Amino acid sequence: MKPELLMLFIPTIAVVSLTPGMCMMLAFSLGISEGYQRTLWMMIGELFGVAVVVSITVWLLQNMMRFDPIWFRGIMVVGALYLLWVARALWLSEPAINEGGLEGSLSVPTLVVLGCTTAVMNPKGWAFMLALLPGFMVPDEPIANQLAGFLSVIMVTEFLSMSLYALSGQWLRKRMSTGAQLRWLNKLAAILMVIVSTLVLF
Repeated sequence: MKPELLMLFIPTIAVVSLTPGMCMMLAFSLGISEGYQRTLWMMIGELFGVAVVVSITVWLLQNMMRFDPIWFRGIMVVGALYLLWVARALWLSEPAINEGGLEGSLSVPTLVVLGCTTAVMNPKGWAFMLALLPGFMVPDEPIANQLAGFLSVIMVTEFLSMSLYALSGQWLRKRMSTGAQLRWLNKLAAILMVIVSTLVLF
């Protein structure tokens, strides 16, 4: 990517990443229910999903093609149902308190899949990539170099933004220490998850 385009691309993507949306809300809710360290597993899945979205978007733009919207809609519905299943698990889970704090209620594979699914099913992510990337693509530059430039900037800004949201959720969790308060936070995380699934569908 040309230096002048890179200097414009970095702040643009930073603003997009920091905007509250499905992935940031998910990071915040898991920061509440799971803590920052366990939320890192979700971030790994989310970053993989973002890489998939960016790669497919660049390929689509290069080849001037679009997938059948019916297939894409079906995938979105499956993703939304999975998010609702996770929300139900959070709502029904009983927080366990030990010396290290609150134990996570979601397994590592669930967190990774949850992050990847949310990123791939995030309409905001697809919309922003389809809207923004064409302005930064250069026809006479190898597509592999452009994709590498896009991914390097987007992955770093996404990780930093999710960390900010997750740490904010963890900070809130640490301010609430009784069993009743922790159960309330689990339910809040579940409600946020339902909102994320609704955003996926609509």
